[in-house]
Amino acid sequence: RALRMAVASGHGIGKSALIREVARPIAQSRGYFVEGKFDQFERDRPYASLVQAFQQLVRQLLGESKGRGQAWRSSLIDALGSHVAVVIDVIPEVALLVGDCTPLAPLPPAEARNRFDDAFRRFVRVFARPDAPLALFLDDLQWVDSASLRLLRTLATDPDVAGLLVVGTYRDNEVDAH
Repeated sequence: RALRMAVASGHGIGKSALIREVARPIAQSRGYFVEGKFDQFERDRPYASLVQAFQQLVRQLLGESKGRGQAWRSSLIDALGSHVAVVIDVIPEVALLVGDCTPLAPLPPAEARNRFDDAFRRFVRVFARPDAPLALFLDDLQWVDSASLRLLRTLATDPDVAGLLVVGTYRDNEVDAH
């Protein structure tokens, strides 16, 4: 199961700097460290912070050796199959790893959300393994959009997502008890 940690305090205390100093070396020793920042003016863009973080991951992967890149390509295709198109829709850079793919047929909203959640969980499982962890740092959670929050809950409670450390920071004076 994914590990979760939240750091709360007021503005300008150094939460983000602390997390970068602690989590980055842990992940980089065997895995990956990525980060995204929620923005109060982009709350209408679902998943924007998660997309930002996973774009960083894809850029890191593209910088690896050709053999390692082929291994990631195979792992992604094995894990996602045709549903890789769902991930490419939100993180277009993934196409640089796996190549072009055929778009999937549109679904009604509830089914599309379930398909997206399933595809994204599979996507994260490829990179979050006990032997090579993925540290996902999300800054300014006080501005998280509802779709990202739902997806984060899904990832954090998925028993098949192992090797994922989700660290979030938020301003405790800008959120309510919920």
